Amino acid sequence: MNRISLNAGWQFVKLPKGIPVEREDLDWEPVSLPHTWYREDDPYHGLVLYRRKLEVEDGWKNAFLEFEGADQRCRVFVNGEEIGEHKGAYARFRLPVPEAALKSGELRIEALLDNRVSADVSPNFGDFTIFGGLYRNVNLLVTSEDHFDYCYYGTDGVIARAAVQDDGSGLLALEPHVCTEREDACIVYTLTGPEGELAAESTAPAKESVSLRVPAPKLWNGKKAPELYTLRAELQIDGETADEAEIRVGFRTVSMSPDDGLRLNGEHIKLCGVAKHQDRAGVFSAVSREQIDEDFALIREIGANAIRLSHYQHAQHTYDRCDEEGLLTWAEIPMLKMTENAALLENAKEQLRELILQNLHHPSIFCWGIQNEIGMFRDAEFMHKACRELTALAKELDPTRLVTGANLYNVKFSSPLNQITDMIGYNLYFGWYYGEMPDYSKYLDKFHAERPEMPVGISEYGVDANPHLHAEEPRCKDYSEEFQALWHETVYPILQSKDYLWGSFIWNMFDFSSDRRSEGGVKFINGKGLVSYDRSLRKDAFFYYKAKWSDEPFVHLCASRFVKRCREKVNVKVYTNQRAVTLFVNGAERGTLSNNGNGTVLFRDVALEQGENRLKAMSGELADSLIFERVETAEESYRLPEESGGAVRNWFLSDDDTVKEGYYSIMDTAEDVLSGARSVLVRFVPSLVEVLDRDVIPLGLSMKSILSRELKNDPDTMLRINDALHQIKKEL
Repeated sequence: MNRISLNAGWQFVKLPKGIPVEREDLDWEPVSLPHTWYREDDPYHGLVLYRRKLEVEDGWKNAFLEFEGADQRCRVFVNGEEIGEHKGAYARFRLPVPEAALKSGELRIEALLDNRVSADVSPNFGDFTIFGGLYRNVNLLVTSEDHFDYCYYGTDGVIARAAVQDDGSGLLALEPHVCTEREDACIVYTLTGPEGELAAESTAPAKESVSLRVPAPKLWNGKKAPELYTLRAELQIDGETADEAEIRVGFRTVSMSPDDGLRLNGEHIKLCGVAKHQDRAGVFSAVSREQIDEDFALIREIGANAIRLSHYQHAQHTYDRCDEEGLLTWAEIPMLKMTENAALLENAKEQLRELILQNLHHPSIFCWGIQNEIGMFRDAEFMHKACRELTALAKELDPTRLVTGANLYNVKFSSPLNQITDMIGYNLYFGWYYGEMPDYSKYLDKFHAERPEMPVGISEYGVDANPHLHAEEPRCKDYSEEFQALWHETVYPILQSKDYLWGSFIWNMFDFSSDRRSEGGVKFINGKGLVSYDRSLRKDAFFYYKAKWSDEPFVHLCASRFVKRCREKVNVKVYTNQRAVTLFVNGAERGTLSNNGNGTVLFRDVALEQGENRLKAMSGELADSLIFERVETAEESYRLPEESGGAVRNWFLSDDDTVKEGYYSIMDTAEDVLSGARSVLVRFVPSLVEVLDRDVIPLGLSMKSILSRELKNDPDTMLRINDALHQIKKEL
């Protein structure tokens, strides 16, 4: 097979009025791939058309168009003939080029894309941007008459399942998919080890499954030893190679227990993970391999041992890097709002097939995710049935891996959503969206007590931070860099202390685009990242986790962007993985303090002189410096303006006053109130009930959250609703 890049030489046009018959007069724009048309000032959602021409070379007998990603629905035409359609933005797909087109001498390729939200394609909802575009590579695969089946769910025609046997040997089960009518066709398999040594080989009929045995394989063992083997498969006809495929595999075992979490190759490992979207500033989803490599360099620096690739299939190069870096990987499909639409479920199944079959050879992947926060809108039986079907499909395609999902805090512990998969993650935001930071401990202990059979971990946790905002006394929702750092250094030790947790994934490693957001002084950004959207800035919280996870010696003085200080004395915080740190202020030694065991050294009440103050933290030869400028008045640019809505939630009632034990209240979810106390809402807010019945607002939100927006200028009505709810007793 010969792969020819088609990234250059495209023309692009938006089609807001639909597909015209005559296209030459359109306002075509020359573009190169990867490409997205998304701009923050022009987030166009609709039809677009890409086109390019390609001369056919003599001898091309078979060819396939390969799209590594087309966002979100794509119809492909060659010489005016539609050759196929793909629904889903994130998986690789291939389509055969018609024989007549190959004989015509020229291929006129057109790709009609539509990135509008669709009821029958996932995702149909999500806190991230649907960009649109041919945002990954497009290639032409030229093959001989006999070749591997490149249209088999976008795979390379060889499904490789690696396993470690009870006796310690490795077994690589190979399932070929080939296009040939030759009965004498065979495949020569060669497996080489991490150092290039021959590990196993075999020759078998082309359509026959075969297994290769490795007596004592070098195990893929996470960051300690990410050992990889290379499989080469040659399709031969009469002793001549007609086609070939090459993939990397690894041997390892993964097991999960509800009491002590995950074991890799029999050894307990707690997942210290980060979550990651695929986009970044400037290019949005159209990232390059080099930019993906930069992301992994930052993940390596922070010291994480696991990654959640949210919330969809990522580029193949990303999974390759997970293998190489030794990162245990949660891979998932974009199922974020489940409806009763049968077509949506079928699309989710198709995306799950593509995800698994294209990626099951990656040893880094330890689980397949089938849903994220579908309980936000409701928790219904049709969801449970669909999740059972998705779990069964994942097990059918790959019996060796775990299946998981991510629930949010309002999903009841008794819910079937906590019974279907092998493990579960919870997306929890105590101390940010609700509750207080210490609530993690009680909540998780209660889950483990009520569901002792279900392995549980944290699939998301974090808070937003705008690194241009700062606070001497950080508090919830001031969006300051200091609060994010304080929040993580408070919450993470709680998660560390729970032996039954399989681990946690920070939400998020990087700021990412969300076109529904405008908060914290910025638009279209989810600011929970430890690194800025353009990757130029590591927030202080990044260095907290580096202190906890990384073996690279360092010291980091916090608040380097919080330059202007109007206090005579300030606290100076250092994150480090060293035992002790010495602080110098304007050249004078301030003292030496020990690491508190949480990666933190805190110098309290450090006096500042008027004007410029130079601070330096040292541990041996390691050093970090910054400048504080003492000023007379607080720097206004460090705070959100009052008209922005305020930094701290200002409810009219405290939680203690709102809740009446055993009765409904506005603290209950909209779903619970609708099912058990609907009459109260019908009496006070009938128009809101109509909206809630249409699934426009997530039913997993509390009524308090919903009513605070609906009745923001009428707190008395909210009081009356809560009093009425207190009259209706909950059924046990």
